Amino acid sequence: MFLPLVQNAALLLALILIYDAIPLYRNDSRYRLLWQLLSGALIGGICIAVMLTPWTFSPGLIIDCRSVLLCVTGLFFGGVPTFIACVIASAFRLYLGGDGAVIGIGVICTSGLLGIAWRKWRNWNRQSLTHVSYVELIIFSLIVHVSMLLWMLLLPATMAVDVITRIAPPVLTLYPLVTVLMGKLLSNRLERELAQQLKLQDQFLFRSQFNVGNYGISISSPDRRFLKVNPYFCQMLGYSEAELLHKTWDSLTHRGDIDESNKYFRRMLQGEIERYELEKRFIKKNGQLLYTHITVSCQRSFHQVQLVIAGYIDITAAKEAQQALSVSHAELELVLVSSRLGYWMWDLSRDQVTHDQQTANLLGCTFEELSKGKHIWLNAIVDEDRIQTLRALEQHIAGNTTDYRNEYRIRRTDGQLRWIRDVGKVMEWREGVPLKVCGIHQDITEDKQREASLKLAASVYDNSSEAMSVLNRHGEIININPAFCALTGYRDADIIGKKINQLKSDRYSATDFHAIKKDLGKQRRWQGELWIKCRDGKEIITWLTINTIGGKKGEPQQWVVLFSDITEKKHSEQVIWHQANYDPLTSLPNRRMLLEQLYHEIQRAHRRGSKLALLFLDLDFFKEVNDTLGHDMGDQLLIQTAERLRTCVRESDFVARLGGDEFTIILTDAESSQGIERVAAQILSSIAEPYKLGDETAYISVSIGITLYPDDGEAEDVLLKHADQAMYAAKNQGRNRYHYFTESMQQQAHYRMRLIQDLRQAVESSAFELNYQPIVELSSGKITKAEALIRWYHPQRGQVPPAQFIPIAEDTGLIFPIGNWVFQQAVKQSADWRERLGVEIQISVNKSPVQFRDEGVRFQEWLQTLQQLPGGGICIEITEGLLLDTNIAVSEKLLSYRDAGVQVSLDDFGTGYSSLAYLKKFDIDYLKIDQSFTKNIDVDASNQTLCEAIIVMAHKLGMKVIAEGVETQQQAEILKRIHCDYAQGYFYSRPVSSSEFEQRFLNAKRPSTD
Repeated sequence: MFLPLVQNAALLLALILIYDAIPLYRNDSRYRLLWQLLSGALIGGICIAVMLTPWTFSPGLIIDCRSVLLCVTGLFFGGVPTFIACVIASAFRLYLGGDGAVIGIGVICTSGLLGIAWRKWRNWNRQSLTHVSYVELIIFSLIVHVSMLLWMLLLPATMAVDVITRIAPPVLTLYPLVTVLMGKLLSNRLERELAQQLKLQDQFLFRSQFNVGNYGISISSPDRRFLKVNPYFCQMLGYSEAELLHKTWDSLTHRGDIDESNKYFRRMLQGEIERYELEKRFIKKNGQLLYTHITVSCQRSFHQVQLVIAGYIDITAAKEAQQALSVSHAELELVLVSSRLGYWMWDLSRDQVTHDQQTANLLGCTFEELSKGKHIWLNAIVDEDRIQTLRALEQHIAGNTTDYRNEYRIRRTDGQLRWIRDVGKVMEWREGVPLKVCGIHQDITEDKQREASLKLAASVYDNSSEAMSVLNRHGEIININPAFCALTGYRDADIIGKKINQLKSDRYSATDFHAIKKDLGKQRRWQGELWIKCRDGKEIITWLTINTIGGKKGEPQQWVVLFSDITEKKHSEQVIWHQANYDPLTSLPNRRMLLEQLYHEIQRAHRRGSKLALLFLDLDFFKEVNDTLGHDMGDQLLIQTAERLRTCVRESDFVARLGGDEFTIILTDAESSQGIERVAAQILSSIAEPYKLGDETAYISVSIGITLYPDDGEAEDVLLKHADQAMYAAKNQGRNRYHYFTESMQQQAHYRMRLIQDLRQAVESSAFELNYQPIVELSSGKITKAEALIRWYHPQRGQVPPAQFIPIAEDTGLIFPIGNWVFQQAVKQSADWRERLGVEIQISVNKSPVQFRDEGVRFQEWLQTLQQLPGGGICIEITEGLLLDTNIAVSEKLLSYRDAGVQVSLDDFGTGYSSLAYLKKFDIDYLKIDQSFTKNIDVDASNQTLCEAIIVMAHKLGMKVIAEGVETQQQAEILKRIHCDYAQGYFYSRPVSSSEFEQRFLNAKRPSTD
């Protein structure tokens, strides 16, 4: 089967003969149709020949290579020849008849159409048939012949399977090979034909340009001898062709260009380059110079140069014009440099910008750096001005403006900002199109600075809030600013041309103004406060400044006068002075003014040899009034107190408020103690009278400390300190009294100061210890609670009672580290007893009100520490006074202790402002009855009744009661009988160390290990 098909395929080579037989008319539009008809008929004949030598499967069913022929025809010959061939082939197949006639015609049409479609697809993709690949031809053939095999499916099923099975292998193997062979043969012929056409075109173009071109051409040998020249080259040099053929390149080349020309020529001969261009000068026959732009290339054979072809363009006119332009540029540059102007030129046709050296100087760079790119100057323009600059330039190029003018800023290479003014104009046009724009750059930075200074000065003059006026040498006003009109009320027409003395106040005499003129004559300026009269007659005080200008070298003398209204300022200064020196609540002098007044009174007493007394007053129970009635009522009380104090002293005496509820009085000329004591007694009596505060009546007293100058001190701070100490002595003696300063007070102050120093050292070294006093449950006699009590043993002072150092610790803030240490030790001790002995002892820790209010972040540290103990391990003891504090932080802390499982005990109950309202408001677990009630409970029935009432009340409120100060068996029995819950006192034990407490009270409670 393969051999008949190979024989049949050989007939297809006739298609190549047809393509070569009539090649002259394919691309000629006059004979194109004739060529298409003729080639279609011949291809149809070949198709008939192919069908006359087929491989016959069965009568009427023949297999041949017509599909290869027709698909290749459609691909390479196009639609018309393919259509004619398909018509002829279809007619002949119909003539042959048989069972496969319809299928044969279908194969013919499908093959031709697929070839035409593939050709259209390549044309749409702009792909030439001269570059068709083997892979593409194989794919194309497989598509065509798979389609041919699909036509066999029209046969009866059994026959179709038999036919496809037998012909598929040779068809899909042999036909693609034949298609590739024919396709590549036709493709190569197309490529040779195209190459031949291009060669003919090149020859035609070369001959036409060589003979009639407008540039010179020469063909030379490798030794640079002319072999052929065109007429235009002869015309350029002035030689005939015969004369040039006897010359070499070097004989005609200018000496200055020979070396460079030979260097490029040698590189081309050596194969480094194939062509080169350069500008070169030749010597014409008449001796003149010919400037040319020469392009040189070569033709090689076996890597050796055979011929050298050169093209010459005459640029003599351009060079001479360029030289003339260079001279003009040099002259222009000289002018521009002398005037410090930079030159620029923009060649629009080549989009090339040229600058000069002065432009580079303006930019702060070298000329070489500026010449590297056209955008260097443009990029130097600040961003805010670049768009405006380009828009102005575009407007001129578009013809919308007669010239280009613009001002902008550039940033030099050193970072400086400079102002530039550009002036330019389109200098060359061609057919209405601009070709070249020229212009200059001018540095106007100094002009801009002067302009800005003048604008600023004018703006300051016009917009200044300070009134200004200019006077001539006669004192007449020649100019004013708007602020002058606003200040004085005068308008320009009212005051200009008038003398300045129109503003003179009646407060001054001619002598005062004569002094001002005298200072102006000496110092040429005057400055000071001056009252002036406004247009409406109102007088204001101003800060006036007069400066003299001119008056030298024949210049007219003038004065610039500046007014600032300081009326409000003077008033504000008085207000500020009053606020700085007087108490805003009572209008009494404050501490600052007291010290200043005390200093002056001491100086005065020293000069006169007299005495003075300083009284330091502190109101008793003022805090209680402030807390119970509110701060507003407290302020009213202070105001009334200040009025009462004024009535108790002479006008020459001095009353001041230091702050809070502290007042001072300076009694001048205090020669006798009787007078001082009389004033003090009058103050005590006046302050003790009732205060009417709204609907409430309040009662207070005052404690007075008295110190004398010069007996008790000679400096104001010493006297104030001594008076303060005397006042505290009066408070300690029961309040509502006065007390003189004594030496013992000073000693007590020194003792307190040393105690503070020792206490600080004790805090740093933790020189404290905790003792524990048991708290007994009366109903069972068990000890489940203990109070932790701090003890301080001083190396020199011995045991220092807490009553001495705790108040000092509260005053100095040392109570915080001390309280924190006590708390940490108590927690550790409770945890130790629980873990080591297995007993639960609740330890009560006293917490100072100062510590409770202001402990800050230590409160959170306490709560974190409490996580080491189960609930109920620690009890916090507070005093009743803390419950009077309305600060919400107190309530929040008590709730936080409650959430952490800490119980709260109210210590010393009954000695303060006990109130059922406070007990109901706060979560209190225990009430501790003060020992002042329990120590006489066995002999005083009223104390017993009071204690019993407290216990009943506490139990009703859900609280338990602890009685302090129990010292006898009888007291304990009475407390047990009236249902007191716990007792504490020396009857059970004094406060003991932790080890002794453990030995006496805890070892017996340890669980047995047997």
